[in-house]
Amino acid sequence: MNLSCNKSTIRYPLCIAVAAILASAPSLHAQESAPAPAPSAKATLPDAKLIVEKSVAAIGGREAWSKRKSMEMKGTIDLPGQNIKGTIFSRTAQPNKMATTIALSGLGEFRTGFDGTVGWSSDKLSGTRLMTGKELATIAREADYMKDVDPFRRWEKMETTGEGSFGSFDCWKISASKGEEKATLWYEKTTSLPRGFEMTVDTQLGKLAVVTIFVEYKDFDGIKLPVRSEAAQGGQKIITTYDSVTHDTVEPTAFDLPPEVKALLEPEPADEDDVPPPAPKPEVPKPEAPKPESPKPPTPKI
Repeated sequence: MNLSCNKSTIRYPLCIAVAAILASAPSLHAQESAPAPAPSAKATLPDAKLIVEKSVAAIGGREAWSKRKSMEMKGTIDLPGQNIKGTIFSRTAQPNKMATTIALSGLGEFRTGFDGTVGWSSDKLSGTRLMTGKELATIAREADYMKDVDPFRRWEKMETTGEGSFGSFDCWKISASKGEEKATLWYEKTTSLPRGFEMTVDTQLGKLAVVTIFVEYKDFDGIKLPVRSEAAQGGQKIITTYDSVTHDTVEPTAFDLPPEVKALLEPEPADEDDVPPPAPKPEVPKPEAPKPESPKPPTPKI
């Protein structure tokens, strides 16, 4: 399942969890719509690069982030429209590994991971599966540990296109794109903090529109992280709150592929019906028995 989709540990795993809910329980669709940002008046807009550089500094800067080798986050998830609550446990590591477990009441666990090569998800609604194509490309990008302090590597083009209210924050609006992928990013004017995004992500259900607002930030050893987010996705409202963040405590084995995922990578044994019967052994002709020699006539006596 996935409940959100674009701020490192807060995004993509949540999108998968919600997607699994939508696929298996369509009656859960809520009637709540995503927040609509207010239109902005035309004005002289600051350069996107300047906005982004201030934002990187506001969350701690590249140097502080690069010193950390891993991060572990624990928190809670609430789908208020459906009266569903749960927990989230996420681990990320340099340079591009992630593993997340979301446990929702009455629905069980939804696990998602990327070990640097293989992207996968596993839950009782959708089963265990390997990610491919655009979905694999998306989780690979989301697993990039440094992407939030290097957004110009994440996006090929970033342009300031306006300003306005996003949630309760007065923000600059930046349009970002990379190939066919596009997003609208919002940065608070006064603090320079990233305040959220709007984008469409690829899931097992196809494309899914997501709007996420970062409501609250906290400082953890010089790094500021959004600890409360509110997302609207697939008709669902999802509130994610993190209450514990630790650095450099994640063991490398945390990203090992589970046995059920490894099984999907192994070649399937050939079906007995597909195996041709062994070719009959050619008959080797038996050697003929030697013919008895005719008796020689007796030699006459002289």
